[in-house]
Amino acid sequence: MQISKINFITFFLLFIIIFLFANKIFAKNIFSDIFSENIFVKDSSLFENSTVINKNIFSESISDSNHEANLQKADLQVINTQLACVSNEQPLRLFRYADMQRYMLFGGTPPLETKIKPIPVAIFATALTGVFWLQHEMQMNTIWKNQTAFKFQDDALEEIWIDKCGHFYGVYASSYFLREVFLASGFSWNAANNWGAAVGLLYSTYVEILDGFGEQWGFSPTDAAANVLGGLFFVAQNYYPSLQNITPKFHYIPSEWFGYKSRIPHEIFIDDYSSQAFFYSLNIHNMMPDSWSLKKYYPSWLELSIGYVVRNALVLYQTDRPEIPCSECISLQEGAWGSPRLVLALDYNMAKLLPDGGNTWNWFKQSLNLLKFPSPALEIGKVTRFYLLFPFKIL
Repeated sequence: MQISKINFITFFLLFIIIFLFANKIFAKNIFSDIFSENIFVKDSSLFENSTVINKNIFSESISDSNHEANLQKADLQVINTQLACVSNEQPLRLFRYADMQRYMLFGGTPPLETKIKPIPVAIFATALTGVFWLQHEMQMNTIWKNQTAFKFQDDALEEIWIDKCGHFYGVYASSYFLREVFLASGFSWNAANNWGAAVGLLYSTYVEILDGFGEQWGFSPTDAAANVLGGLFFVAQNYYPSLQNITPKFHYIPSEWFGYKSRIPHEIFIDDYSSQAFFYSLNIHNMMPDSWSLKKYYPSWLELSIGYVVRNALVLYQTDRPEIPCSECISLQEGAWGSPRLVLALDYNMAKLLPDGGNTWNWFKQSLNLLKFPSPALEIGKVTRFYLLFPFKIL
């Protein structure tokens, strides 16, 4: 079966129609109400007595000569806070991720209720269509170039599970950027989170279905499961804030740059698993109890990452190379080898480490936190190695 361009356009237009219809029905009532009722409605009760509280604080801390002026200042602060809460925008002080201030692409804070902005929607819809189209064309000319009848083919053992980390991260990262698009388009925080994950998962499912027609590929149930887990974890971070202390990260550095071989075979960087590494970074500072004295001295930007890599991956039945690629390689499936390794690394929280600036810069460094940068690491496999700047062999 040949997957044509018309199939892609039909799929995308059908999704847009379903999306707009579904959003009219339940995006506002389900996705946004949870957040506004559970946080903002309850939080608004704090403001009933906030005038008295703020006046008491100021009256205890100022001299008699400035007493009246500061009471007026306290009143003004309370009024501004109340105006933020009765408006349709989330108060800035509540717009946070773990222990960090959150930022939107174009500034501001999310609305409490979805109110779609037509112009940003049109711009982003056009841009996303272009991105999806380019990726579709790239893969149609590479990994989907030769097609057969639809088939199932699970590759978990063949790839020694590294590609499942990629599917998990791929849906998680795409959900993040899609959420930012939905926020900029007027969606509430919950609606943007849920729709971001839904669209990310839907597109990854579309890709997986086309894999099912690929001559050298197939629809992989474990790929689909990893996609679902990536989307669910993204959504769960919104409803269970403690999960915000865990950030999936990724880096792609060609294996030849640090003495290994890229996956054989591979046609594009997406399937070069030997050059990819996936991490889960822990926000140690925020995870420490406030009662620990160490927390005052521990750098808030210094985190710990747990990662997984597979070096020198080789699938023999798709190549003419007969030899096993390395002495540290193992095989979980006949005809396929690779060297799996666990990585324990120090990590940087880029949102904290880099200096603050304007909103665009702050959003950019917030987004950089999805990437893993070289750092000291311990790599554990058949051989244990220390790296000063993983994955480069400096020492």
